[in-house]
Amino acid sequence: MILAVPGIEDNFLTLTLFLQNLSNALANGAVYALMALTVVMIYKTTGHLNFAQGEMAMFTTFLVFVLAVEHGFPVWLAIVIVVLVAMFVGAAFERILIQPLENRSVLAPVILTLGLLFILNGSAATIWGTQPRTPIPAPFPGGLDDKIDIITDRVPNFFITYKALGVWVSVGLLVLLINLLLQRTKLGLGYRAVAANAESALIVGIPVKRMLMLGWALAAGIGAVAGAIIAQYRNVLDFNFMGAVLLFGFAAACLGGFDSIKGAVVGGLLVGIIETFAPALFTFVGNELSLVMVLLVILIVLYFRPQGLFGSKRVERV
Repeated sequence: MILAVPGIEDNFLTLTLFLQNLSNALANGAVYALMALTVVMIYKTTGHLNFAQGEMAMFTTFLVFVLAVEHGFPVWLAIVIVVLVAMFVGAAFERILIQPLENRSVLAPVILTLGLLFILNGSAATIWGTQPRTPIPAPFPGGLDDKIDIITDRVPNFFITYKALGVWVSVGLLVLLINLLLQRTKLGLGYRAVAANAESALIVGIPVKRMLMLGWALAAGIGAVAGAIIAQYRNVLDFNFMGAVLLFGFAAACLGGFDSIKGAVVGGLLVGIIETFAPALFTFVGNELSLVMVLLVILIVLYFRPQGLFGSKRVERV
């Protein structure tokens, strides 16, 4: 119970509104961090940006829909199955299509991933149609606006949904698992060695090509989890639902640093905060121009720190 004190009602409402906007901003930021993680996992080892990452996550989310909704699989079992399939396909894609083009042209992988973006987008529209699909697989409990009562009862006009809490927990667990893999296993040691210097890693016997495949496999697996979570959080599942998310995910990775896992998370949260609070602080901006404000902040950061907030500065010998 909150006691009403004369004279502080307006301040209380202002504080409550701020906390609600901050909660929404951090939830949106966690969504962008999920996509930024997929971008970073590939860029760390290959130096390439996968522009099809959003469509890959979209396609795997439809596969979760098929298993969970149309065939009755438990949602998390469906997600696990799809993650394994996505990791295999991601590794195969890197080995069969990306590796042969590595030394031919700098733009070849970029054009290839852009082509894959349109192929996956068109294939999803052809297979599942252009209309939003329902019901959306729900990895976390709660309906569209199911709030956590223990918070709502104590702070009126302020709420956190189970979906938002699920996004935060998912980001935390994924970062923890990635760090455990990279810091506590031989596989992770090889991955970090290739990310640091592929030529030196090859000299000491580390299978560089397998590590490159691992980067794509991890990104595809994380993207499969992210797609299912984002579909429930945003309550939409259609062939275009990941487009804007990937754009903000790229912005988050750019802000935090394309080769930093920590930077992907921090960058995602910062992008979510800027997107939410910029229209409130600058009324002339409006929600439609929030992305412009995000990009403006990123340009300012990159002007002073080109590698991003947490990215490694590339050293070249001359």
